[in-house]
Amino acid sequence: MDRPHKGLVRILKQEQRRRDKNAGREWTFDGPKFDNPLGKRRLKILNALFLALSKRGHDGDAYERDGEFHARAAIGDTYVGLDIGMVGSPRTVRQQGYLRPAPDLPASNPPALRIDPGFDRKAAVSWQDDGDAKLESRIAEIAAAIIVAGEKKFRLSLREAEERAERERIEKEKQRQDWLVQLNQKRLQNLRASGELLRQAEDIRALVERVRRAIDDGSADIDASALDAWQRWALAEADRIQCRLVKF
Repeated sequence: MDRPHKGLVRILKQEQRRRDKNAGREWTFDGPKFDNPLGKRRLKILNALFLALSKRGHDGDAYERDGEFHARAAIGDTYVGLDIGMVGSPRTVRQQGYLRPAPDLPASNPPALRIDPGFDRKAAVSWQDDGDAKLESRIAEIAAAIIVAGEKKFRLSLREAEERAERERIEKEKQRQDWLVQLNQKRLQNLRASGELLRQAEDIRALVERVRRAIDDGSADIDASALDAWQRWALAEADRIQCRLVKF
């Protein structure tokens, strides 16, 4: 850890603050979380892994919450979850309400590193000590697998984005077609209403014309002034009805 990756600096500074704060105390509530053989080994594994990823132009970082690691790798713009836990069921102790691996577990207690691409604990692949082959000797293999997982996740996100864009396009087209149907229905209703108004206006004008002819033929006897006033009113009403056609 003489060359810590920048992604671990926050944890290391936090650990040092806790170490300084509790120096000389026999008992502490908030002491260093990883200042034990197993915790240090896990930090070293993550550090080596992040440095290996950095050599390939990628990155990684980690933080501590409730006494546990939370780590991720950054492959381009895609994040891949990493989980460095324990193999099997190691002895645990309760710390701040959480069950955590006992601080005095030896460094030889086998840790397990898992790729968690979706941060949903559905590990795609995992590694652990295998006989004399320690995790530390498989850093290059693990880094390569993480890069592959990140690229796979990126391609999957592109495909999901394309599918989402296609669904949105289809939905927008459906909405446009529905709008056109509603618009055409409204236009048809307006057309029918306009036809009815036009017929009413024409019927009024036709009635005025028939009355005028009846008077000219002598078949009707209506006062001229009364006829003129009625005719002006009737034709104005016909014009008013016809003017309503412009609104459609």
